[in-house]
Amino acid sequence: MKIRIKTFAQIKDVLGADSLIECQDDTSMSELLKVLRKRAGKSEDQLFSRDGELHGNLVLMMNGARVFKEDIDSLILSEGDEITLLSPVSGG
Repeated sequence: MKIRIKTFAQIKDVLGADSLIECQDDTSMSELLKVLRKRAGKSEDQLFSRDGELHGNLVLMMNGARVFKEDIDSLILSEGDEITLLSPVSGG
């Protein structure tokens, strides 16, 4: 199945432009995050902690709804899901 990944700002610098990722059926959000961590390569520390968790200041969304840390392991992806990674906005 294909999952769309949307990235913005410095996340786009780390993971690249929006893309489609091919996943097996019944892939969990935590498994997808492992794929994204590998894709980040040497820059993974900008998005993930040492234990592999997404940094708490980043916002993870699926199909426009926020995904919370406690739901990541149990959330199963489906064909055509859209995953968005956002970083906090700063400036003035």
